[in-house]
Amino acid sequence: MAAKMWFVVCAVLITVKIVFGNDCSSIMKLSSCDECIRCGGYWCNDPTINTHCVETLNDDWCPNQKEELLVVRERTEPGGTDKPTYRERTVRVGVSNVINYKKIKPEPKIVNTTQNKEFFVTPKEYVGKNNNWYIEASPGDQFCSAKSKTLEEVFVEINIGADKEVIQYHVPCACQCSERAEVFSRKCSNRGTYACGVCSCPSGWSGKFCEKKECQGIRGDLQCTNPVKNDVECSGNGVCGPCEVCECYTDRPGSKYFDKENYCADICMTTNDCDECLSNPENGNCPDCHFPLIKMRYNETLVKEKDSQNRNIWITCNGTVDNCPIEYVAKKDDNGDVFVMVIKLCDVTNEAAVAGGTNVTIPVVLTVLLVAAAAAATAGYMIWRSRPPALPLADTQYQNIGAEDCVGSNPLYIPPTSYYNNPTYGKN
Repeated sequence: MAAKMWFVVCAVLITVKIVFGNDCSSIMKLSSCDECIRCGGYWCNDPTINTHCVETLNDDWCPNQKEELLVVRERTEPGGTDKPTYRERTVRVGVSNVINYKKIKPEPKIVNTTQNKEFFVTPKEYVGKNNNWYIEASPGDQFCSAKSKTLEEVFVEINIGADKEVIQYHVPCACQCSERAEVFSRKCSNRGTYACGVCSCPSGWSGKFCEKKECQGIRGDLQCTNPVKNDVECSGNGVCGPCEVCECYTDRPGSKYFDKENYCADICMTTNDCDECLSNPENGNCPDCHFPLIKMRYNETLVKEKDSQNRNIWITCNGTVDNCPIEYVAKKDDNGDVFVMVIKLCDVTNEAAVAGGTNVTIPVVLTVLLVAAAAAATAGYMIWRSRPPALPLADTQYQNIGAEDCVGSNPLYIPPTSYYNNPTYGKN
């Protein structure tokens, strides 16, 4: 039982180390500056090179853009009767720091650290040098954690006989260039984060500059065409993307209804599958369609509706039902229900057309009557204008007409019984 429990504990510890520790088995494949220096490597910030992290330096590799780690200047403060000697040193992973001591063997002890205890401080004796000693300090490749800062600290107390020293070691565990990361950088195709010469790409994208889309679920050579309908790429409403998936247009009439999961099929292609519903004179829900389709009475006012982006909600469609041309409008609501209103079927305009809920027959008849009356009035006026003009009084036809011609004899006239003769009549 005890052996079994020990195996379980060991398995858990090994698993934890793999998950939370630094994987330094392939240092040249590391793509993060922080990971590189935590494994004791050297980092290059040049975005054009293929290998950014190496274990050892050479003159030809990254001559001008090596990442410089933060280093604290070495210093020593002599101690006194009540004060130990204080030293500061910087030591990076993969490199040892040495402090010499004479005659007496130093005895080191780690008293505090900001990381784990994988920091090695070892006293060693110089061979053949009169019993002189030194302390070698080096952090292991698991010293720095994934959340380490630019500098982490280790405090070591050293007893040298009756004397005592305190050494503060500074260990670089993160790169300074990591603090200058550019989120959604233009260098990373406006998708990834640029830092230390490399792009960290979001999920679904890869490549040196996050330019490659990671494709999943590719189903064959006809991914962007529907062989059941036709062989037109993305139904003519889009283009085939880098992962053989249709990318629908967004700037065309009815594009709000383009179905990306169905080869960018538009709403007219969808409703044309329900011919019987379109030709049925009855309105309401269509039971013969494989998706929710509601047929409505044509309403001219509804057809003019716009959405919040000033796009037409109703889309005009044309098709053929039983060799008979049909024109109708269609829309889809937020629940996926499709609504249609037939405008014309078999070249016969829908007589049930309404505008604002009012029957249009009476206004049309009145308009026709008014137009006819106006036309008749116009014709009468033109005839009146074209009649022969009256003869002027100065015309020769009015000359030499005696007074007798202007006086008629009235058979009913009764002469007066008396008369008066004006003596001045006819005299000048």
